[in-house]
Amino acid sequence: MFGGTATPSKHPRPAPAGQVSLAARMLTVAARTVAAEPPARPGDRQWVYARFVQTQTGQVTQSDENWIRFDGRDQAYFLNGQLIVVHETSGSGGPLSSYDELAALPSTPAAILAAARRVVGTTQRDWEDWSSGSAVAELAPKTVGDAEFDYLAQLLWDAYAAAPPAALAHVYQAMADIPGVTVAHGLTNAVGRAGIGVSANGGVSWLLLDPRTYRVIGLNERAISPRSVKVKGSPLTFSGTVSMAWADVAIVDAPGRR
Repeated sequence: MFGGTATPSKHPRPAPAGQVSLAARMLTVAARTVAAEPPARPGDRQWVYARFVQTQTGQVTQSDENWIRFDGRDQAYFLNGQLIVVHETSGSGGPLSSYDELAALPSTPAAILAAARRVVGTTQRDWEDWSSGSAVAELAPKTVGDAEFDYLAQLLWDAYAAAPPAALAHVYQAMADIPGVTVAHGLTNAVGRAGIGVSANGGVSWLLLDPRTYRVIGLNERAISPRSVKVKGSPLTFSGTVSMAWADVAIVDAPGRR
C-alpha cells in the first residue's frame, strides 16, 4: 500500500459538474433499486459458496473457491479433491458480521459519513493505517471524502454474500453526497462481466456495480509500481491493472455444493 506524507486536503478536488451530477444520479437510482428488494437474510447455519477471481497485468489469473457458514463458524475448501472443513471458534469476520455491520449503520448520509470518519480517522496517517491491507484501497486515501468512500466501499465488498436492502440504499445515498465521486460505464470485472465503476480517487480504483441490480461485482485498480512502494521518495507510478471479481456467489445447504 502506498502512503505519502503530504499534508492531506480536507476535501477532494471538485470533479467536473456534469460528472458529479451523473454520479449522484446513478447512485440515487442504485439506492432506489436495492431498497425495493425484499430482505433475504440467510440462516446462520446456511453456507455461502464463493468463487473469487483476480487478474493482474503480467501475472497468472488466480481463482479461488471456498465455502463459509453464514455465521462464520465453519469454513471449507477442496484440497487434492477432498473437502476440508475447518471449525472457527468465534465466527467473527464472517458474512454475518459484515451483514450486521451494514445493518448497524445510521440511516442518513451525514450520520453515515460521520460514522465512517470515526473509523478511518481524519489525518493522512490515520488513512494510511486504516487502508493497509484493504482490498479496496490500493492507494491510501488522500482526502476525507476519499477515506469515507473507501470505508463504505469496503463494507459493500465484504457484504458479497448478503446485505440488508435498506442499509445498502443508505450507503449509496451517502456515497452520492461525497464530493468528487465519479462514475464510468463500459468497465468489466476479472471475468469479463460488465459493470458501472464508481470512484473517489479519479479512477485509480473503481468499485464495480452490476448495471441492473447495482450489487457489487468487482474491483478494478491501477497497480502501483514496485519502485513507488520500495524506494522512498520515488514518484507515484503505475504498472498495469489489477481486477477482482466475486465470479460466483450462492447460498447453499452444505459445503461442497455450488
